[in-house]
Amino acid sequence: MSGQDREDMFDYKLEKWVLGIDECAFEYLRGIGKDKSLRQYLIESVDTWANKDEPLLTDKFILDMCDFIKNENEDLYYRLMNKCALKGISAGEGIFEALGLLTCGTVSEQQCRELRDNISE
Repeated sequence: MSGQDREDMFDYKLEKWVLGIDECAFEYLRGIGKDKSLRQYLIESVDTWANKDEPLLTDKFILDMCDFIKNENEDLYYRLMNKCALKGISAGEGIFEALGLLTCGTVSEQQCRELRDNISE
């Protein structure tokens, strides 16, 4: 497969992946692909996103939770990061999902409602 064929296949897979998530984003991405390389757009976008300083207070706490998990069980931390990456979610979303499964997956819906009521009181 030539370099151009690999790039075309990469663009196709990227577009297909985005289409599976959001049709509007897919249309936007296709428009960008007419003016610049999708590979270059991907690199620029990730660089901008990764370097963006977001003043969310929860970011620090999520980092604290991740540090705690890593200090307690490094293998678990890396499995968490891997699963979040594969699911395309943040570490905070993964931890939230895990906590939801831990709580609601082991109790009935009625028990879950009672638990929420007791916490809110």
